[in-house]
Amino acid sequence: MDDDTLHLPTSLTRVQTVEFEGDRLTAVILEGEGVAVPVREYCIALGLDVDAQSARLREHEVLSRGLRVVRVRVGDRMRSVVAILHKYVPFWLATITPGLVKEGVREKLVRYQIEVAEILAGIYGGTAEADRRPVGEEGLDPLRLRLSEAIREVRLARDALIESGQQTLAEQHQLAQRVDERLEGQALRFDAMEGVIDALREQIATHTTITGPQQEHLSRSIRHLAQRYQRKTGQAIYDRLFSQFRIDLATPRYDALPAGRYNDALSWLRQRAADLLPDDPEALPPQQEALL
Repeated sequence: MDDDTLHLPTSLTRVQTVEFEGDRLTAVILEGEGVAVPVREYCIALGLDVDAQSARLREHEVLSRGLRVVRVRVGDRMRSVVAILHKYVPFWLATITPGLVKEGVREKLVRYQIEVAEILAGIYGGTAEADRRPVGEEGLDPLRLRLSEAIREVRLARDALIESGQQTLAEQHQLAQRVDERLEGQALRFDAMEGVIDALREQIATHTTITGPQQEHLSRSIRHLAQRYQRKTGQAIYDRLFSQFRIDLATPRYDALPAGRYNDALSWLRQRAADLLPDDPEALPPQQEALL
């Protein structure tokens, strides 16, 4: 794709400076499209070869659609430069091999992959981030919001990758081997991004506890099991049963149990019921899934 064929803005623009990870990025707000940042500024921030990355973007079936020519101040003059729309940034950065950047910049690259597009979206009309947030996320903590947004960006990039692969295979069969190699390399990078997401998910599971209805279900189940065992054998085992629950689940009380261990607690209950009352189908109360 030549410079002459790049998309030009179709409406008035305004410019804003954004600071991210210690870098100053020129955000050009294109009404009706979003926010575009000069490709050169991304490359300088991440230590990438400007000419090589610009050529790759022009040649890419999908990413080339996100390129725009914008007017920004460079030094003491206004110049026309190539910029990329914020919604294409996660996909572009996901195609960059970590080995192409210096070791000290690799963690920064991951943060750019996950966060910079959302920062830019947030300044587009001041409502873009809120408009894109699914119903029900208003009460989520920042870590959970970051996870949710990262998952959406990975899915967007994966869909674009699939579309790119299909078009290339359909239109240029002679490049099939090259496309396969690209897809394999990009899949590895998506796996790396999903590794970051898994780590965030694990942090959420570790730092949030089970819900009130879940606490009530565990408490009711242990009482129910102890009562049915006492009716059958005459032995009171509630205190011993609850103490063993706290030891095995490593929690001092129900409301301190991490959310990620709720299924472990249910398995523990089923095992105790099978051990204590193997012939009693009602050893445990039914789960009220709508409340859990």
